[in-house]
Amino acid sequence: MKIHVLFWTSIVSAVSFTVCLRLLQLFSIIHWSPIGWSKHWNLFSGHTPLFKWTTLAVMMFVLAIVIYFLSELCIAIRADIAAMGLSIILLFVLQWWMFGTVELKKVSIPIFVIIAMHLRFIVETAMFHKKAESLDTRSKMPYNTDVVK
Repeated sequence: MKIHVLFWTSIVSAVSFTVCLRLLQLFSIIHWSPIGWSKHWNLFSGHTPLFKWTTLAVMMFVLAIVIYFLSELCIAIRADIAAMGLSIILLFVLQWWMFGTVELKKVSIPIFVIIAMHLRFIVETAMFHKKAESLDTRSKMPYNTDVVK
């Protein structure tokens, strides 16, 4: 595994996901606060919103690393199907955690699109690099290539 691919994929995904959430909240597309977890858990109540958004981005970074590792294990499944299924599960877990119930009337389509888009990015990158790594190890020749035959 190339560690720099893992970190850059996770950083780009975490930052862009946090920016997308902020834009959705800014334009009132979602009616809940993505940093509302700090009030819910009584954490960082005295800190600035910038600190809370940065903490959210760090949590998304760690989550992206975990998803990257898990998706490397599932290379037999197509990336788009795996990302779509995982995004549906994450959307319902998120809705249940925020509202206490999952109603199809309250399911947010913009959140689903953002989750699916970022999961597709992470899963596709992980699966591509895992398959490329296995192809690289198979194509190594056992003999010395410096010798002209």
